[in-house]
Amino acid sequence: MKLKSVPIESFQHPILSQCGVSVDVKRDDLIHPVISGNKLYKLHFNLAEFDRKKMKTLITFGGAYSNHLHAVACVGKELGVPTVGIVRGEQLLPLNPTLKDCVTWGMILEPVSRAIYRQKNKSEQIQEIISKYNSAYVVPEGGGNLLGVKGAALMLGDVQQDNYDVIAVASGTGATVAGLIYASEPHVKVIGFATLKGASWMAGEVEGFLKQLGCHKSNWEINCDYHFGGYGKKNNELASFVDEIGSCYALDLEPIYTGKAFYGVLDMVARGVIKENSRVLFIHSGGLQGART
Repeated sequence: MKLKSVPIESFQHPILSQCGVSVDVKRDDLIHPVISGNKLYKLHFNLAEFDRKKMKTLITFGGAYSNHLHAVACVGKELGVPTVGIVRGEQLLPLNPTLKDCVTWGMILEPVSRAIYRQKNKSEQIQEIISKYNSAYVVPEGGGNLLGVKGAALMLGDVQQDNYDVIAVASGTGATVAGLIYASEPHVKVIGFATLKGASWMAGEVEGFLKQLGCHKSNWEINCDYHFGGYGKKNNELASFVDEIGSCYALDLEPIYTGKAFYGVLDMVARGVIKENSRVLFIHSGGLQGART
């Protein structure tokens, strides 16, 4: 599946004009009607490896609202490849809209308990699930392997980084942030907004990826202040913010990833954490199907 260039659009908002900060949005949500944003980038080299090894089944992991599961299921439908989703949480019924799409597109769902899911890299039960399927190629949760990180680095391939001081993106596993850091120029600060509660571990994940790539940059941070209660959680303030940005400023977001991260950007601008005259590039990482939850 081919990557394509997407527009970079100027975003105007009273907070930005009052604080003297500019924000552009890289519309990676437009890269594909379903497999949008960082999902297609992180699958790019994984799919090439799947083909190179002549594997037959794509298996991956995710929660009930996972954009990654949704994307892999769609990839399988488009390429005619069987897909399997190992899903966190035993109780899936009734299926939410994300999982309904996955099943409609032919993905087999294998729910496991949260305890087993946490141990997925060494769980015998999960290995038994994987062994049931023919010639399985396993993509980690969120596309979070080194091939996924290298794919995420391509997101900055057509960006003129001299135009920016800050690059901001939502983060669920750290793989996208690691790829952006790897591809970033030294003067740019990369901020990953963790969308999960208690995500202090994410910085370690990013450091691990960068170490594997021989990258020792320090121009980045993981911000854990805008999770709004945890993965898939939202309150009225976040819901209203997402609605307002969509209806008043023609930028569609969703409350699980991009809404939290964009809220974080504007709040950091308002509080002066992102300083006057800063030029920010917000990477729209897609996943708008999450707005249905």
